[in-house]
Amino acid sequence: MADTDQTASDDDMSPMEEACFQIIASVGMAKSNYIKAIQVAKDGKLDEARKLVEEGNEAYLQGHEVHMGLLQEDAATIGSIHVSLLLVHSEDQLIQAETFRVIALDFIDLYERLDA
Repeated sequence: MADTDQTASDDDMSPMEEACFQIIASVGMAKSNYIKAIQVAKDGKLDEARKLVEEGNEAYLQGHEVHMGLLQEDAATIGSIHVSLLLVHSEDQLIQAETFRVIALDFIDLYERLDA
């Protein structure tokens, strides 16, 4: 089990850990926007919902670009990237955000049809 008495500073993070946290933070914001878009669309505020999706897309893109950088680095160095649980978690969050984006867009379309 990890020693919880020690605290690590930002300087102690490896570039990989920093990249993972960037992905998690960016796509977490995106996922929050997508969920909020569904809630807003349910209230009939479709333009606001679409705006939230667009804002989510911008946040998602930031995380996706960091992830793409890791993939390029791994390809260039033929599998030298160490796969940690943190990296797996960041990729899981990336996939969840993308899934919520698709769901949010479908809900917005559905609520638009119901309003018509």
